[in-house]
Amino acid sequence: MDIFGYHLHNPEALFLFALVPVLVAEYIYRMRKRKSTMKFPALGIAKKVRSGARVKFRHIVPLLRLLAICCFIVALARPQNATEVEYSSSDGVDIMLALDVSGSMMTLDMLMPADRMKLGVMNAEKVLKSGEFWDFSRLGYAKKVISDFIGKRTSDRIGLSVFASRSFTMCPLTLDYGSLQEILLSVNDSSASGSGTAIGDGLMTSIARLEKSDAKSRVVVLLTDGRDNASLVPPLHAAEVAKALGVKVYTIGVGKKSGSILAFQQNPWTGDISWGEREITPEESVDEDVLKGIAEKTGGKFYRAENKKELEKIYEEINQLEKTEIETVVYARYAELFYPWLLAGALLIFLELLLANTRFVRIP
Repeated sequence: MDIFGYHLHNPEALFLFALVPVLVAEYIYRMRKRKSTMKFPALGIAKKVRSGARVKFRHIVPLLRLLAICCFIVALARPQNATEVEYSSSDGVDIMLALDVSGSMMTLDMLMPADRMKLGVMNAEKVLKSGEFWDFSRLGYAKKVISDFIGKRTSDRIGLSVFASRSFTMCPLTLDYGSLQEILLSVNDSSASGSGTAIGDGLMTSIARLEKSDAKSRVVVLLTDGRDNASLVPPLHAAEVAKALGVKVYTIGVGKKSGSILAFQQNPWTGDISWGEREITPEESVDEDVLKGIAEKTGGKFYRAENKKELEKIYEEINQLEKTEIETVVYARYAELFYPWLLAGALLIFLELLLANTRFVRIP
C-alpha cells in the first residue's frame, strides 16, 4: 500500500488508530468522574485559591503517551521509501528511409489549398531565386512528413539514403535522431547527382545498410515520384534481394496522376518570372506497377499520395504497422523508514515518565 509517496509494508497496522478515540474518550470520562477534596478552615480562604500552571497543563502527560502510541502504530506499519529501477529490453525495428531527390521532386503539385493561396500572392521571381518554393514542393512536403515520422519513433535505429541518377547513404542506422533530422533538413535536389531516377539502386543502397542488422524487423520506406531510368540494378531484382534477406519494403508514389500544376513561367520578351500552370504529362507519372511489385515481393505495401495530407496518413499508418515491442521489468528497492517513528515514540514515553514523576507528580 502506498500513501503520501511512501510504501507501507504492514498497512493493516493502521487500523489500530481506531483505538485512539477510545483512549481519548476513556480519559475524559475518568477525569470527569474523579473527585478530589481538600479541607480549609474557612470558606473565604478557599475562594482565594486559584489553579496553578501545573493544573492547567496537567493534560500534557497523557497527551505525550497518546502521541507515543501513534508513533508506535506508524512504526508497526513499516513505512518504506521505494526506489524503482527499470530495465527495458526491446525488439527494435531498423528502418532505412530511401528518398528520391531527382529534379522532378521540385514539382509544385501537392499543394494544400492554403499553401497554393499563399504562393499565389507571393512574387514568383523572388520565390524562385530565394528557393522558398522548395518547402512547397514534393520534396519539401516529404521532408516535413518524414521528420514527423522520425520524431514519433523512440527506440528504433533509423537511417537515410537518397537517390537520383545515383544513390548515396546520407546517414547510416542511428539512434541519434537529432543528427538525422539535421541531415534530412539539408537534403535537396543536389544531394544525389544527375537528373535520372535510380529506384533500384536506391533500394539496394538501403538494403546494404540492413544486411548485417540483427533487429527483429528490418524495413525500407522508399518514396519516389517517377520511373526507374538510371539503375544498374533493376528495381524488381533489388526487391528479390530484399526478400531473400527478410527486408520488408513499403513503397510510396507521390505526385498528381493528371491535371495542372503550379509552375514558373518566363516572359520571352522581358524575362520576367511569373506564376503559371502546366499540364502533367504521362511520362511524369509514377510507375505504380513497379512500386506495387516491390512491395508485394517483400511483404510490404504500396501507397499513393497526391497531397501532403495523404502523405501524412501514409507515414502514420506505417508508424502504426511497424511498432516496436518493448518489455519493461521494474524492480523496487525499499529503504526502511520506521526507525525514526520508533525512536520518536520511545522519546515521548521517556518524556512522559519524566514529567509524571517530577513537574506533574500527583499526590494521592
